Amino acid sequence: MTMTGAQAKLFTKLRTLDPGVIEDGLPNETEYLSAATRIMYVLKEVNGGSGWSLCEHLRHGGRQQEHDATWDNIARWTQGIFSLPKELSWEQLEHDCRTRREQMLPKICAVNVKKTSGSYVSNGKEVYTEALNNAGILKQQLDLYQPDFVICCGTEHAFVDACFPGESIEWKMTTRGIGYFVHDKRLVISFSHPAARVKDCYLYYALLDAVREIGHSIPGFCKSLL
Repeated sequence: MTMTGAQAKLFTKLRTLDPGVIEDGLPNETEYLSAATRIMYVLKEVNGGSGWSLCEHLRHGGRQQEHDATWDNIARWTQGIFSLPKELSWEQLEHDCRTRREQMLPKICAVNVKKTSGSYVSNGKEVYTEALNNAGILKQQLDLYQPDFVICCGTEHAFVDACFPGESIEWKMTTRGIGYFVHDKRLVISFSHPAARVKDCYLYYALLDAVREIGHSIPGFCKSLL
């Protein structure tokens, strides 16, 4: 069975239990599998709506407007990682957001630990509890998508406790304070939410700096990028 088929089967089952579940995961299997690096972003929850598909939304680049804060940054991060070892200037990244989203978002995987919508400001305890309740689903998705990188966007504790219960995780830290670990040759990075109230350029270069440093510190890891 294809990844897309397995994903559809999973969410069809979930919606028999709760019709409000929002499908997440792969927008485009072909684009994801052909990418130089498979990146899975782990977020908290969507903001609003019921029973819709985040995958369909991302397949077409998100909102039909120039700016879409969360996905503008995720598209930038993705382009930056794919462009390594080349350094992109902020002048190259600041504008053309809608075009970048349309190009980059189909190439990623985006998973929410909470499968129903929330509000503009997430309830941390509720999100964490839902992640643990969804542990089996999240582990299924991690096994299904087989990412090279997992970038936790303010979700590292929920994701780790859900997907690696009882395991002793050896967290490390970059020289500039970004947490990460490697599990089964898969890099997991603890990072900020893309819509954090920080300048977009600060977020971008903090993440790219971390990916570059981590890559150089692990012999043979994603050598093609670095």
